[in-house]
Amino acid sequence: MKGEIFPLLGGRKENFAQNKTSAKPAGWFRYVIVLLVCCGFIMDYILRMNVSFALDSDMVAAPENCTANDKRCWSQAQQGYILSSFFWGYFATQLPGAVICCYFGASKVFGIGLFIAILATFLCPFISGVNFWLFIALRLFIGLGQGVTFPVALNIIANWAPSSQFATFIALGGGGQYLGAVLANSVSGLLASGSFLEGWPSLFYVYGGCGVLWALLWFVFVRDDPATSYWTSTAEKEYLAATTVPRKAVQISEIPWKSILKSGRFWSTCVIHTCNGYGYFMLLSDIPKFMIEVLQYNMKDSGFIASLPYVMIYLGYTSGGYLSDLLVRNKILSKTWTRRWCSVAAMFIPAILLTGMAYCENNVPILILMNIAMYFQGYANPCYYVNYADLSPRFSAILCGIGNGLCAVAGILGPIAVGLLVNDVDPNDHDKLHERWKIAFLSASAVWMFGSVQYCVFGSAEVQPWNSHGLEEETSVEDEDLLYAYAEESSRGFAI
Repeated sequence: MKGEIFPLLGGRKENFAQNKTSAKPAGWFRYVIVLLVCCGFIMDYILRMNVSFALDSDMVAAPENCTANDKRCWSQAQQGYILSSFFWGYFATQLPGAVICCYFGASKVFGIGLFIAILATFLCPFISGVNFWLFIALRLFIGLGQGVTFPVALNIIANWAPSSQFATFIALGGGGQYLGAVLANSVSGLLASGSFLEGWPSLFYVYGGCGVLWALLWFVFVRDDPATSYWTSTAEKEYLAATTVPRKAVQISEIPWKSILKSGRFWSTCVIHTCNGYGYFMLLSDIPKFMIEVLQYNMKDSGFIASLPYVMIYLGYTSGGYLSDLLVRNKILSKTWTRRWCSVAAMFIPAILLTGMAYCENNVPILILMNIAMYFQGYANPCYYVNYADLSPRFSAILCGIGNGLCAVAGILGPIAVGLLVNDVDPNDHDKLHERWKIAFLSASAVWMFGSVQYCVFGSAEVQPWNSHGLEEETSVEDEDLLYAYAEESSRGFAI
């Protein structure tokens, strides 16, 4: 196995080894970067979820009240297409976003992509009242803007996170997606059922306004790496230069497409990512609907109750990242077995709990099982998402772009499947609704189990040989271990 670390350090291997205890933790601006990444993902998930609450409010005319001139008289199947249309666009820009950041920088691509989605959100109330297919197109456009965020965020965090805390920083930054889900579920019901800005339109105007504020802070403070940041102290720049894996800008001609596409280890990560996405995005888009139609909570109450699973998944996400770093740092488990253990926690255990949910008849055990399952779902972070950087630090954005794109396909299928399952069911027939949701839960359980099992067999966290493609010099496993050991020693005592 060959790496690329010391060639990118400019031949500083000797100095690195001799001075490995000289760097001390310094500065705080890297935490500001992680906070703004976290807030970006909060906005990312609020903007994809707000339509779910709008559809469950007065946005859609009741069937008995529909008229020929009513533009929002949509069937359950049509609502499923609206929920999934976001993922059509989200899928399309995964890999292009990763490639574009090679030219323009990860921070610009992340900020501009999400800002485009924020501006488009303001148009949703108007366009939805004009034409169904125009609204579908607008949601697809929002997905196009947000599709670049996950692949390029991996690069941003990698440039700002000490190596031994990479999974922890990923958890803190990427955990914003679940905080966004918590906020959306907690606040959206109140906004949609209130009188402010005529109720459901406020979901788009209020969240869009918050997004504009975030974008202002992002473009002022965030840069691709510490070396180009105006706000980072010299001491912190030196510390991060010594404890992060240096990453040279990748040229398109250097990307080993053939080797990537032939890599079984990479495809195993893609499979678990996609399998996880099928069940997760189905729950993400349809938990409000399930709470209201099956568990029969009213709009205001369901918002707070529906937020609990995302509190649990955030706790799992952050604790899983910290725990996986701890296992590797203390050499309790290898990286590969840590990732495999996390796959079991993130998917196999929730699959068993989701199966239990399918056969429960009482609301209380359903909610308990759902919340426990979502906690363990958080362990997906130190499994497949971090695994892209394990396999290839240089091409991690490209790998994540491919994997997250395939996951977006699963995000398209999940809401459509639920919409088709419940389309012909009378909303007042709660027993039949529960039977259809049982099918949805069992299908998600089967997909999750398959994803976890195949990753335990084929998954790996070893750097792949094609990671060094296009480099004049190569480096050994021992060199990479030296960097990790140095980062671990420098970070003792201040791990989050």
